[in-house]
Amino acid sequence: MYEPVPEVDIPGLTRVGSAVEAASVTWGKAHSAHAAQLPPGDALTGWSSGAALAAANDGWAGFMTRLKEELHVYAAGLTQSAKDYQAADDAAAAGVHGAGGGPR
Repeated sequence: MYEPVPEVDIPGLTRVGSAVEAASVTWGKAHSAHAAQLPPGDALTGWSSGAALAAANDGWAGFMTRLKEELHVYAAGLTQSAKDYQAADDAAAAGVHGAGGGPR
């Protein structure tokens, strides 16, 4: 049975892609601005808590970096999807008009 495909809001998809990319950039800037403040200082050298805090900081830094990258990839995918939908719509319209269909 044929299931109709819902209409895709191409401009909306593009706007969401742009918003996610902006969030990625903001996230990266926020982390970079404060990353130097997160590692434990030299006062904790030799303490087991110092080593644990350093490991936690490394894990957190890796998470923040991966999250920024994943947001960027997601945003690029949304934007590319909008472009692909538009290209498919344009190609379908050209096919309809080329076959003599469409508005007269």
